[in-house]
Amino acid sequence: MWYSPEHLVAFSSLVLLSPTTLPHVDGAVAAHVTVCDAPTYSLPPSVQLEHGLEPLVGWALEHSPTLRQQCRTILAEPKLRASIRVRARVPGDEVRARAMFRGTPEGGTIAEIELGSSSSLVELLGHELEHLIERLDGVDLRALEQEGQARRLENGAFETARAIAAGQRISGEVLSRAPDGVRRTTGSMWRAVRRLLKTE
Repeated sequence: MWYSPEHLVAFSSLVLLSPTTLPHVDGAVAAHVTVCDAPTYSLPPSVQLEHGLEPLVGWALEHSPTLRQQCRTILAEPKLRASIRVRARVPGDEVRARAMFRGTPEGGTIAEIELGSSSSLVELLGHELEHLIERLDGVDLRALEQEGQARRLENGAFETARAIAAGQRISGEVLSRAPDGVRRTTGSMWRAVRRLLKTE
């Protein structure tokens, strides 16, 4: 879900680096691939990822074409700064993840994404990144609400059918495309990620 302007919070700004491309060394004329693609499989440098999430995000990017496309869309936005972190679930809190945005005087966007500690991190990541892309696209959430494609929650945040579908699609792609051995170790990978996150 993501929050309307009146529910935004301020947070420390992040360093914005230039979009990175890697040369493809096949042939005299090098084509350029983004950091979202092989062999890097990482989110753009404008997105600050909490340490420990890198292996999971890289694995998801490798196996989800939809997540890679989200990554390229974010990479193409030069005035974006974002952070993604995992937060501990509070007992009784039904919010699985949240994305909070604010604009900058230069017309840019600052985003803070929090993912609830869950074995569904891949789905939550894709879901909240789609909310970020909705923001970049200038989606009118109130109009979507009137069309039945979004709903406003009690806390003022909006939930959209588009973000729900994106998260589910990405999760399904990862589960269907990853090798059997990788799928069997998903639980172990999540436990390893949680251990890394707890070291910070």
